[in-house]
Amino acid sequence: MFSKGRVDPMDTAIFRKYIVNSAVIIVISLLLEIFVFNFSSYVTDKGEEIVVASDVALSSAGADEDYIFETDTVSLEKSLKSVFVDMDTEGGGVSNVSVIMTDEGDKYEYATPEYAVCSGVKRSGYRGVYPFGRAYTARVRIRIPKDTLAHINTVSLNAHKPFDFKGIRFLTVAVILLITYFICTDSVFHRIFYDPSKRWQRIVIATVALMLMVFGSLIVKSDKLLLSNPWPHHLQYQELARSLEKGSVVLNEHEVAPGLLSAENPYDTIALQVENIPYSMDYAYYDGHYYAYFGIVPELLLFYPYHMLTGGNLPNYMAIYAFYLLFVAGVFVCIHGLIRKCSLKVPFVFYLLVCIGTVMGANFVYLLMRPDIYNIPIFGAVAFSFAGIGLWLLADYTMSHRLQRTFLVLGSLCMALVVGCRPQLALLSFASIIIFMWKRDGEGRIIFAKDRAKETLCFIMPYVIVAIPVCMYNYARFGSIFDFGAAYSLTTNDMTHRGFSVSRLVRSLYYYLFQPPVINADYPFMDTAMIRGNYMGKFLFEHTYGGIMVANTFMFSVWIMLVAGFKKADKRIRALIGFMLAAGLVIAGFDANAAGVIYRYTCDFAPAFFIAAATCWLILLDKRSEDGSALIKARVAHICILLALIYSFLTFISSGSLLNLEKDNVDLFYRIADYFRF
Repeated sequence: MFSKGRVDPMDTAIFRKYIVNSAVIIVISLLLEIFVFNFSSYVTDKGEEIVVASDVALSSAGADEDYIFETDTVSLEKSLKSVFVDMDTEGGGVSNVSVIMTDEGDKYEYATPEYAVCSGVKRSGYRGVYPFGRAYTARVRIRIPKDTLAHINTVSLNAHKPFDFKGIRFLTVAVILLITYFICTDSVFHRIFYDPSKRWQRIVIATVALMLMVFGSLIVKSDKLLLSNPWPHHLQYQELARSLEKGSVVLNEHEVAPGLLSAENPYDTIALQVENIPYSMDYAYYDGHYYAYFGIVPELLLFYPYHMLTGGNLPNYMAIYAFYLLFVAGVFVCIHGLIRKCSLKVPFVFYLLVCIGTVMGANFVYLLMRPDIYNIPIFGAVAFSFAGIGLWLLADYTMSHRLQRTFLVLGSLCMALVVGCRPQLALLSFASIIIFMWKRDGEGRIIFAKDRAKETLCFIMPYVIVAIPVCMYNYARFGSIFDFGAAYSLTTNDMTHRGFSVSRLVRSLYYYLFQPPVINADYPFMDTAMIRGNYMGKFLFEHTYGGIMVANTFMFSVWIMLVAGFKKADKRIRALIGFMLAAGLVIAGFDANAAGVIYRYTCDFAPAFFIAAATCWLILLDKRSEDGSALIKARVAHICILLALIYSFLTFISSGSLLNLEKDNVDLFYRIADYFRF
């Protein structure tokens, strides 16, 4: 497994040190689980439990507002440590609880903030209470949602919170600490270099990739609401499949209202609402007909074949997951290709960490956890971009002409399919100029050379083949092969008259790239970033979680390289990094001006930025020439990637947006919360 001359970890002394230190870390993780993460169990272990209510039926059926129930006030004159509410709510819903009390510091009653009790998660009913000194009186207020039935089993003060050993939490902490130990010390991890010719490394890579795929299958089904395509406009791909079956691209299942046909400006949806003219939200409308607003490639690859084979409708979340599988494979291939392109000597563990950090990037997790129709073409473009660039990189360094042609065909096919998903990402195709055309002295081009006609054809033909149906589809809808219909959506604003505004562009780029995330001390820890300003016009925005270049620490490699310089990278690699950053900036500017600040649109430019950042990490971690700072760089890389994964997790559990776990998967949201209530 290890090359001759390297330190053998099976050496008795070194092996003993690893075993002992690993055992110590596991013991520390165990102690943290027992004593720190169960601290509230020990704090509430003393004192007599006081039951203030039991077996009470509550109903707000037919009510227009929430129902308030309060227990009787009890006299305490003692220490008050906790409150516990055990109740069942119709449909597994959530009720809100607060404590109203007086204490040594407050003569008059005051109420604590509310906390949520989920009937499906019993431990959510426990909460610590912190009066000033002794509590004199206390009562519990419970607010149940309107039109709900509930039953209170028990309400008590000074209830003992049971000890709860969570195996997943223990293992997670142990794994993080173990990886941190091996990376942040001069361990064997730094001397096992990435070499996919070794069978054991291929097995590890396949295992990690498979684990990410399985993990993704859980994330994509986490929002229960979106598993059923709950809104009519989320079924455009399914409707288009039925229209294509009939030989049409028009969505005839939606009748066009006479008022819409005669409207002076059918894209002014505010006017349509005021004038009571019905219209189909987020459909493309042109020349008296409705069309699907979204790219045709997901339809041709997934929805239409599924409909023709089964007669049914492919759920949106399955399409998202299909693209996610390609995305995972594409990331591993792309990072592999970058290492080969840069001729780097990178520790194997960092190949894995860079791949994991990219796959689990917050922007991509956001798409995966919200499998609605808007995210399908975006995720398709993301997946094809990573796969296409990765395959091109493979074609660039392989010596076999047959493999070169295969990789060229597949890579160009993927990059061509990007255009039929999200046309603005077609800009990434120009990376081929740097990959294939810019060569060192003495190196021959593999395309556009006199003796490489076949390879050139393999590079070009996939674009031609994909362009034919895409252009035909555009022409059939809008009378132009180059018109993708982005301006014809019946959405919240008239996109045909948005125009261009430098002020709007600058503001949007700040929010997309540089706005800090909003972090809180309480679960779910991260809130949506505030978008404020005095832009004197219509500034469109949705929930965001901070700018990608400051909120996502995976991008910090770019900042490090800008400060430290790119001396270790040759000019071709610097050009590739520069191109990706420039392309990402252009795409971000296009989206900002054309649509506004919308978090899912960060995934249009995220592939370019992630490829640039991944390349920077690989260069920083290159061990071809030691300069004495390798261990420091490894530590920085590990911390940044770990923080980036934490940021992704916070994005997953954040409840700021309209679609979130707190609303759509209540049990999961509060079960996760229990892992952070110590």
